[in-house]
Amino acid sequence: MDTALESRMRAVIDKQEIHDRLMRYARGIDRNEGALCQDAFWPDALVDHGHSKFKGDSIARLFEDVSKHNTHRQVHYIMNLVIELNGNLATSEAQSWYCAETERNEVAYLINRSLRYIDRWEKRDGEWRIFHRLVVENWNRVDAVNERVPNSDAIAKCKDDRTDPSYVMFELTRNGEKPPLEYPDSDKNYVSASTRYDSGGFRLREESRNR
Repeated sequence: MDTALESRMRAVIDKQEIHDRLMRYARGIDRNEGALCQDAFWPDALVDHGHSKFKGDSIARLFEDVSKHNTHRQVHYIMNLVIELNGNLATSEAQSWYCAETERNEVAYLINRSLRYIDRWEKRDGEWRIFHRLVVENWNRVDAVNERVPNSDAIAKCKDDRTDPSYVMFELTRNGEKPPLEYPDSDKNYVSASTRYDSGGFRLREESRNR
Protein backbone atom coordinates (compact mmCIF):
# COMPACT_ATOMS: atom_id res chain seq x y z
CA MET A 1 0.00 0.00 0.00
CA ASP A 2 1.15 3.54 -0.77
CA THR A 3 2.77 5.07 2.34
CA ALA A 4 0.84 8.33 2.10
CA LEU A 5 -2.46 6.48 1.70
CA GLU A 6 -1.65 4.20 4.63
CA SER A 7 -0.89 7.26 6.78
CA ARG A 8 -4.21 8.86 5.84
CA MET A 9 -6.12 5.68 6.60
CA ARG A 10 -4.41 5.43 9.98
CA ALA A 11 -5.46 9.01 10.72
CA VAL A 12 -9.07 8.22 9.80
CA ILE A 13 -9.07 5.18 12.11
CA ASP A 14 -7.50 7.16 14.97
CA LYS A 15 -10.07 9.95 14.65
CA GLN A 16 -12.92 7.43 14.53
CA GLU A 17 -11.66 5.77 17.71
CA ILE A 18 -11.56 9.15 19.47
CA HIS A 19 -15.05 9.94 18.19
CA ASP A 20 -16.37 6.57 19.45
CA ARG A 21 -14.90 7.21 22.91
CA LEU A 22 -16.73 10.52 23.11
CA MET A 23 -20.02 8.96 21.99
CA ARG A 24 -19.75 6.21 24.61
CA TYR A 25 -18.87 8.80 27.24
CA ALA A 26 -22.03 10.78 26.45
CA ARG A 27 -24.12 7.61 26.61
CA GLY A 28 -22.48 6.72 29.92
CA ILE A 29 -23.46 10.05 31.47
CA ASP A 30 -27.05 9.84 30.24
CA ARG A 31 -27.51 6.32 31.58
CA ASN A 32 -25.43 6.95 34.73
CA GLU A 33 -23.22 4.03 33.70
CA GLY A 34 -19.92 4.86 35.37
CA ALA A 35 -17.86 2.27 33.52
CA LEU A 36 -18.65 3.87 30.13
CA CYS A 37 -17.63 7.31 31.45
CA GLN A 38 -14.49 5.89 33.02
CA ASP A 39 -13.53 4.24 29.75
CA ALA A 40 -12.89 7.63 28.10
CA PHE A 41 -10.13 8.65 30.54
CA TRP A 42 -6.75 7.32 31.60
CA PRO A 43 -6.66 6.68 35.37
CA ASP A 44 -4.14 9.52 35.83
CA ALA A 45 -6.19 12.00 33.79
CA LEU A 46 -7.17 15.44 35.08
CA VAL A 47 -10.78 16.47 34.39
CA ASP A 48 -11.25 20.20 35.02
CA HIS A 49 -14.83 21.49 35.28
CA GLY A 50 -13.74 24.77 36.83
CA HIS A 51 -15.99 24.53 39.90
CA SER A 52 -14.59 21.05 40.55
CA LYS A 53 -11.75 18.85 39.36
CA PHE A 54 -11.48 15.08 39.20
CA LYS A 55 -8.88 12.41 38.61
CA GLY A 56 -9.64 10.00 35.79
CA ASP A 57 -10.08 6.99 38.04
CA SER A 58 -12.84 8.72 40.07
CA ILE A 59 -15.20 9.55 37.18
CA ALA A 60 -17.23 6.33 37.48
CA ARG A 61 -18.13 7.03 41.10
CA LEU A 62 -19.02 10.64 40.32
CA PHE A 63 -21.67 9.75 37.75
CA GLU A 64 -23.01 6.67 39.49
CA ASP A 65 -23.36 8.24 42.95
CA VAL A 66 -23.74 11.99 42.42
CA SER A 67 -25.04 12.88 38.97
CA LYS A 68 -28.15 10.69 39.07
CA HIS A 69 -29.31 12.29 42.31
CA ASN A 70 -29.11 15.85 40.99
CA THR A 71 -30.80 15.58 37.59
CA HIS A 72 -32.79 13.08 35.58
CA ARG A 73 -33.70 12.36 31.96
CA GLN A 74 -30.49 14.10 30.97
CA VAL A 75 -29.26 14.21 27.37
CA HIS A 76 -25.73 15.04 26.22
CA TYR A 77 -25.28 15.92 22.55
CA ILE A 78 -21.79 15.83 21.05
CA MET A 79 -21.95 18.07 18.00
CA ASN A 80 -19.18 19.89 16.10
CA LEU A 81 -15.96 17.95 16.64
CA VAL A 82 -12.44 18.96 15.61
CA ILE A 83 -9.58 16.48 16.11
CA GLU A 84 -5.90 17.20 15.50
CA LEU A 85 -3.47 14.29 15.59
CA ASN A 86 0.19 14.60 16.55
CA GLY A 87 1.71 11.13 16.66
CA ASN A 88 0.53 9.40 19.84
CA LEU A 89 -0.98 12.65 21.11
CA ALA A 90 -4.14 14.38 19.94
CA THR A 91 -6.27 17.40 20.80
CA SER A 92 -10.01 17.64 20.25
CA GLU A 93 -12.65 20.29 20.73
CA ALA A 94 -16.22 18.98 20.98
CA GLN A 95 -19.25 21.22 21.16
CA SER A 96 -21.68 19.74 23.67
CA TRP A 97 -25.26 20.61 24.51
CA TYR A 98 -26.54 19.33 27.84
CA CYS A 99 -30.26 19.15 28.69
CA ALA A 100 -31.72 17.73 31.89
CA GLU A 101 -34.60 18.06 34.29
CA THR A 102 -34.44 18.84 37.99
CA GLU A 103 -36.85 20.00 40.68
CA ARG A 104 -36.99 22.93 43.05
CA ASN A 105 -39.83 23.32 45.56
CA GLU A 106 -41.71 20.55 43.74
CA VAL A 107 -41.59 22.47 40.45
CA ALA A 108 -39.90 20.88 37.41
CA TYR A 109 -37.13 22.86 35.73
CA LEU A 110 -35.27 22.30 32.48
CA ILE A 111 -31.51 22.95 32.45
CA ASN A 112 -29.79 23.84 29.18
CA ARG A 113 -26.04 24.29 28.95
CA SER A 114 -23.85 24.86 25.92
CA LEU A 115 -20.37 23.49 26.66
CA ARG A 116 -17.11 22.65 24.94
CA TYR A 117 -14.95 19.69 25.88
CA ILE A 118 -11.34 20.59 25.10
CA ASP A 119 -9.50 17.28 25.44
CA ARG A 120 -5.90 16.15 25.17
CA TRP A 121 -5.59 12.49 24.25
CA GLU A 122 -2.78 9.98 24.50
CA LYS A 123 -2.47 6.68 22.69
CA ARG A 124 -1.09 4.00 25.00
CA ASP A 125 -0.65 0.41 23.85
CA GLY A 126 -2.78 1.19 20.78
CA GLU A 127 -5.67 2.73 22.74
CA TRP A 128 -6.79 6.36 22.76
CA ARG A 129 -8.01 7.93 26.01
CA ILE A 130 -8.15 11.42 27.49
CA PHE A 131 -5.40 12.52 29.88
CA HIS A 132 -6.52 16.15 30.28
CA ARG A 133 -9.99 17.68 29.87
CA LEU A 134 -10.95 21.33 30.22
CA VAL A 135 -14.69 22.06 30.18
CA VAL A 136 -15.58 25.53 28.84
CA GLU A 137 -19.10 26.92 29.13
CA ASN A 138 -20.62 29.02 26.34
CA TRP A 139 -23.97 29.78 27.99
CA ASN A 140 -26.59 28.30 30.30
CA ARG A 141 -30.20 28.80 31.30
CA VAL A 142 -32.79 27.27 33.63
CA ASP A 143 -36.51 27.38 32.77
CA ALA A 144 -39.58 26.22 34.64
CA VAL A 145 -41.49 23.48 32.80
CA ASN A 146 -44.95 24.94 32.18
CA GLU A 147 -46.38 22.31 29.87
CA ARG A 148 -45.74 18.80 28.53
CA VAL A 149 -46.34 17.35 25.07
CA PRO A 150 -49.99 16.20 25.05
CA ASN A 151 -50.97 12.53 25.13
CA SER A 152 -47.43 11.20 25.46
CA ASP A 153 -48.14 8.68 28.25
CA ALA A 154 -47.91 5.67 25.91
CA ILE A 155 -44.45 6.59 24.57
CA ALA A 156 -41.54 4.53 25.94
CA LYS A 157 -39.92 6.52 28.73
CA CYS A 158 -36.21 7.19 29.10
CA LYS A 159 -34.52 5.55 32.09
CA ASP A 160 -31.40 6.91 33.73
CA ASP A 161 -29.77 3.49 34.14
CA ARG A 162 -29.48 0.04 32.54
CA THR A 163 -33.27 -0.42 32.63
CA ASP A 164 -33.49 1.94 29.64
CA PRO A 165 -35.11 0.21 26.59
CA SER A 166 -31.94 0.65 24.52
CA TYR A 167 -30.12 -2.00 26.56
CA VAL A 168 -32.68 -4.61 25.52
CA MET A 169 -32.17 -3.74 21.84
CA PHE A 170 -28.38 -3.97 22.08
CA GLU A 171 -28.58 -7.29 23.93
CA LEU A 172 -30.92 -8.81 21.35
CA THR A 173 -28.46 -7.99 18.59
CA ARG A 174 -25.49 -9.32 20.58
CA ASN A 175 -27.37 -12.59 20.99
CA GLY A 176 -28.29 -12.73 17.31
CA GLU A 177 -31.99 -12.60 18.17
CA LYS A 178 -34.58 -11.15 15.83
CA PRO A 179 -38.06 -11.58 17.34
CA PRO A 180 -41.10 -11.31 15.03
CA LEU A 181 -42.41 -7.77 14.75
CA GLU A 182 -46.11 -6.98 15.08
CA TYR A 183 -47.13 -4.25 12.66
CA PRO A 184 -50.05 -1.93 13.44
CA ASP A 185 -52.82 -0.72 11.19
CA SER A 186 -51.16 2.25 9.46
CA ASP A 187 -54.38 4.18 8.77
CA LYS A 188 -55.51 3.87 12.36
CA ASN A 189 -52.12 5.03 13.60
CA TYR A 190 -52.14 7.97 11.19
CA VAL A 191 -55.38 9.22 12.69
CA SER A 192 -53.96 8.79 16.19
CA ALA A 193 -50.75 10.65 15.35
CA SER A 194 -52.46 13.45 13.45
CA THR A 195 -54.90 14.20 16.28
CA ARG A 196 -52.42 14.00 19.15
CA TYR A 197 -51.39 17.63 19.12
CA ASP A 198 -54.86 18.72 18.11
CA SER A 199 -56.22 17.27 21.37
CA GLY A 200 -53.71 19.39 23.28
CA GLY A 201 -55.10 22.59 21.79
CA PHE A 202 -52.56 22.97 18.98
CA ARG A 203 -53.91 23.78 15.56
CA LEU A 204 -52.97 21.40 12.75
CA ARG A 205 -52.86 22.24 9.06
CA GLU A 206 -55.99 21.10 7.27
CA GLU A 207 -54.04 18.97 4.78
CA SER A 208 -52.64 16.98 7.68
CA ARG A 209 -55.93 16.55 9.48
CA ASN A 210 -57.86 15.63 6.31
CA ARG A 211 -55.45 13.21 4.68
